[in-house]
Amino acid sequence: MLFTSSICVIIISLIYYNLRQKPLLIESFICEIKYLLLVAKEFINDWRNVKNSKNDYLPQTGRIAIVTGGSRGIGYEVVKAFLELDMEVIIACRTPFAGEKAILQIRKSGINTGKAKIYKLDNSSLQSVKQFAIEIKKDYKQIHVLINNAGVMFCPYQETVDNFEQQWAVNYLSHFLLTAELLPLLKAGGLPEQCSRIVNITSCAHLIGKINFNDINNRNKFLTKYAYAQSKLAQEIFTKGLQNLLKEKQYYIQVYSVHPGIVFTELFIHSYIWKYRSFYQYIFKTPKQGALSIIYAAINKTIENCGGIYITNCHSSQAHSDASNLSIQKKLFDLSLQQVQLNDFFHYVQ
Repeated sequence: MLFTSSICVIIISLIYYNLRQKPLLIESFICEIKYLLLVAKEFINDWRNVKNSKNDYLPQTGRIAIVTGGSRGIGYEVVKAFLELDMEVIIACRTPFAGEKAILQIRKSGINTGKAKIYKLDNSSLQSVKQFAIEIKKDYKQIHVLINNAGVMFCPYQETVDNFEQQWAVNYLSHFLLTAELLPLLKAGGLPEQCSRIVNITSCAHLIGKINFNDINNRNKFLTKYAYAQSKLAQEIFTKGLQNLLKEKQYYIQVYSVHPGIVFTELFIHSYIWKYRSFYQYIFKTPKQGALSIIYAAINKTIENCGGIYITNCHSSQAHSDASNLSIQKKLFDLSLQQVQLNDFFHYVQ
């Protein structure tokens, strides 16, 4: 009864909030309905499966992981879990002070295992990505896990210093470049019996996304929720496309995408949900619960050599059909290479 009531409250409050926005464009209304149905579906899935989202893993001593956006929210919980497993964790965040604060909180919680380091990374700047990669390559010879987690959601229209819509740049394009830059270290860290892993944090929103190749910034008709869905679909296409390329190259690297679930974090700051956070924080997943599937994708042995899968609640799930379309994969790769000014994704390996 409580579960059904919660679903009804979410749907009614969303409709009420959006009907107040004037003028309400037809496209915007359709977008809202799509999100309502998607959230209801995923909310049910989370409630049914969250208790079954469990990990069985051994200490990962000696393995090195990078977590973008690791100073707060889901990223913080991933960092915390990795340290508990005795890994060396690199927190890549825009504000190093926030990373230092996160480490202090983790240590105060009683976790004294593992090593933690902080490097500055602003995912809204491709130059910052390049500088971060230079510093990592200078300090490390190999990386075993890359968690592409940093993200923004439902932002007002704004372009980055590189002239890309910020959700496209932060959620997808910066991670595309970062992965290419760090590929030599991931290749060095991969072994036949234990591959390196790349985990792209996507969202169920990708299921209603479409890549607008004619206007990737959506300048002509910007609806922030569609722009967010597009960025998350790009991550999903990238996951499957890159896995195909790595398999051809016979690199010991596996790529996974993860939908953490409907998780209550500061990502909702641009959403009506943030106005009613005192209610929603109790019915959505916690960041710790959302982190479970990410940790599963990063280290669980049962999915070794299963790269390319879309994971939610620690299970493989069905992704958007466009993600498996080879022509769309190539088109997105070519566009992304052009945007980050690379001729070849494997440029740094060579």
